[in-house]
Amino acid sequence: MNTTASFYDHVKSGEAKLNDLENEIMRYLINMREDINEATAKGVAAHFFVAPNTITRLTHKLGFSGFTELKASYLASLARNQYTIEHTSLDLQLIQTKELVSDLLVDRAARAVRDAQTVLFLCSGLSKYPCFEIAEKLQIMGKKTDTLYERHVMRHYTERLEPGDVVFAVSISGETAVSIEAATIAKSRGATVVTLTGLSKNPLAQLADIPFYTVEKQIFYDNMDLCSRLMFYYVFQAIFERFFELSQEKAALEGELRPE
Repeated sequence: MNTTASFYDHVKSGEAKLNDLENEIMRYLINMREDINEATAKGVAAHFFVAPNTITRLTHKLGFSGFTELKASYLASLARNQYTIEHTSLDLQLIQTKELVSDLLVDRAARAVRDAQTVLFLCSGLSKYPCFEIAEKLQIMGKKTDTLYERHVMRHYTERLEPGDVVFAVSISGETAVSIEAATIAKSRGATVVTLTGLSKNPLAQLADIPFYTVEKQIFYDNMDLCSRLMFYYVFQAIFERFFELSQEKAALEGELRPE
């Protein structure tokens, strides 16, 4: 067995060798989760009315020496997936993100928002919360905004955008399929696409007219995304403050030009 490979690496590399019955047995084992610790090859074989060597052959196809090793690998995978956290301090995240977010990009995004008739935020999961906050602030300032996180609603709104409208597509991975699809539609409509993603080469950022990258803290529990969105708040606040300044300047200029 390759000791550096995870349980799911073994499953992925060997799944093509499995027949229908073996695939059914694997689904059964995976659904057992921690209870697999008490399982035996003989007991699993009896559950499926097959000989124990059927289970042994399955484990060999996946690159394990036997059922005991398969169990140990799966239990280790569950333990790793239950708690995953990067040991990056909040201060370091902020410093690194600040280095990535240039004043020029902030100014470009703020001016695009100022000039747009409509501003949309495309998001999913926990990323919707920083979007809700800035969208509400922009609404107070008189901007027409919507925060969208459902595929069909995203398509509906982005298909009706006009040139000069702005779309913020927000995703830590930059690989969220629904956001990529909607951002592609928005770009085809002539809207300005602004992305907020983690620091990686990702398909969402590649669509952007104005890409922002952040350093986020990766936190997962039982494969559930609990990653920090703190730096998304930081970028949005920088954009909003610059937008606020531009709005003040515009109001002052219009006041000066207004006839007595």
